[in-house]
Parts: sequence; C-alpha cells; structure tokens
Amino acid sequence: MRFWLIIACCLLASGVFSRSLPEVTDSGEKRAEICQDGCNPSAEDSSVPDDEDDDEPKRLVVYYNFEKVMKHGRISDKSGYENSGTLGVGGEILKFNDKDYTCNQAARLWDHDIVLRGDTFQAKPKYGITIAAWLKLEEKSGQHSIFDTIGSTHTQGQFHFEVNDGVVRWFHRDEKQKVVFETMAHTVPRGVWTHVAGTYDAKTKQAKIFINGEIRNQSLGEGMLSRDWGVRAGIGNKEKHRPLRGSIDEFRIYNYALKNDEIKALVTACKNGGSDATGATAEGGNQPEASAAVNGGGAGSPGGVGGDGGTDQAASTRTLAPTETKEKEADGIKDIKADDKSEKADLK
Repeated sequence: MRFWLIIACCLLASGVFSRSLPEVTDSGEKRAEICQDGCNPSAEDSSVPDDEDDDEPKRLVVYYNFEKVMKHGRISDKSGYENSGTLGVGGEILKFNDKDYTCNQAARLWDHDIVLRGDTFQAKPKYGITIAAWLKLEEKSGQHSIFDTIGSTHTQGQFHFEVNDGVVRWFHRDEKQKVVFETMAHTVPRGVWTHVAGTYDAKTKQAKIFINGEIRNQSLGEGMLSRDWGVRAGIGNKEKHRPLRGSIDEFRIYNYALKNDEIKALVTACKNGGSDATGATAEGGNQPEASAAVNGGGAGSPGGVGGDGGTDQAASTRTLAPTETKEKEADGIKDIKADDKSEKADLK
C-alpha cells in the first residue's frame, strides 16, 4: 500500500511540474507579456514608430501664386488645404515686365511679412519637405527670410530657409533643439528672378538646395521634422531683422522631397508660361488682364507703387483697369530703378 502511495505522489508531482514549465521559462514570460496588448505573438519588437511605416500621401500643402488677394490682405492658398496667409499692411502685389520670367505677378514685401496660421496649418510635413519659390532681391546684403517657424517648446527658430548675403541657408531644428539638417549654397544675385528650393527626406537623410533647378549643395541630416509651428510661421521676418528685401512668387510647400526633374519643372513653368510640375496649366502664368492688387499702398517701402512715405493705412485691395495696370507697372519699375540709384548714391 505504501508502495502505491509513493508511485501516485511521483506521478502527480511529475504532471504538475510538466504543466508549469511553459509558464516559468523566460521565453514563455516574454511571449505572454508581448501578447497582453493584443499584438501578434509572432511579430518582432520594433523601435520604429508604427505611423512611420505608413507613408503619408505626397501632397502640395500650400501654394501662393499671388494672383488673388482677398479682403484684409488674405493670400489665397491654391493647394486645396486652405492654408492661406496674410500680407502685412504695406506689402503689395505687383506685375513685372521681365521678358525671361512669365509668372510675373508677385508679392513685394520689403519690410513686411506674410504670416501663416502655424497653429491651424493643415498637413504639416513630418517625414519630408520641399519649400520652393521665385525671388527677386532688391538688396543682396543682409538676411532675407523666405520661410521660418517658431514653436511653443523653445524660442529658437525651427525652419530657416533664407538668403544671407546671397548665400542660401536651409536649416531645421526640432522641438528638442536638435539640429535635423543644415546646408548652404551659392548664389542668389540681386535684381534677377531666381528660383530656390530646399528639400529634405528623413528616410534618405538627404537635405538639398536647388538654385534655378540645379543642385548646388547637399548634406546628411537625421530625424523627423517638427510640426510645432504654434508661435510663428511666415514669409519674411522683420521682427528678427530678416526682412525679405524684394519680391517673392510661386511659393510652394510640399510634404515630401521633390525629385530633381520635378524641381526643374517648377523652373520651366515660369520660363515658358506653359505647364506646372503636374502638367496642368500654370495658375501663375501670364494672363492678359491679370489685376494688380495693392495692400496698404507700400507704406514705408522705398519704390513701392502707391507709397505714401510711411503713413499707416488699413489693408485694401483693388483691381486696376488694363490701361491703368500698364501705367502702374511702368511707374513701379521706374520708381524701383530711381530708388536703386539713390541708394547707391547714399552708399557712396
């Protein structure tokens, strides 16, 4: 009887230990821990965020061709996201008579900014970006801000796309003040329409600068882009002593890095008045009766059309008749040239 009791106890103990083995092994504990959250038991652990695996739709997220200015200086966004901007009082929309540049209705800023609603901006770039624009600088010296952002996490700038003494600077700092990329390239001349573009792709880590459709410099960066634009996002930055002393046109932001041929297509679109990068008719191309909208009469900006010598005015928009438009264009270009000569004389 004692013999059979010993055998029964041995069998019972053996069964208990065999059932408990999968629960006490290291692999068993880890597998149970992984699958508590409803994940796939066979899936491997990954440090890459889930949302990074899913590519965002590649889109144009803001496009200003400056063909239309609405009430209170509001600049219409043609991208479809309604990321409109506001032209500051004193900034103005002018038409130019440059033979080699056909997208010739542009915003002349001088000491004035175009402010974007960074807090409500839709489809902010995260994994990649392209910023592209045409510039016609009236001064080469100094810092001319094309686009910059400031977030709520720190007071330092995050995006900086600018021309410093003719040199393009393309820079981004994230919310933790880490520099994601920085590169510079020569040269943007004075008094000539010049196309500039900066691109960055977080996957390839490449940051590039294009001038007139050609790569002029590139560097390696690392990290994703900050979407904290809550304090400021804008074109021109008078407050930080980086006003865009000149005119800007065909301003675009994409949420991905355009390829070389796509950048060249943006340049071609304003050289022949034909099609834009998508093959559609360029919205900013020549139009026989395009209007010239004036916001605030160029207050405080030398050479501005309708300038009043610095008197503040309420923002206004008006459409000129075709004959008046031509006269206004001629007067504006003459004024710019005249002020340019006087400026040179002052420098001497």
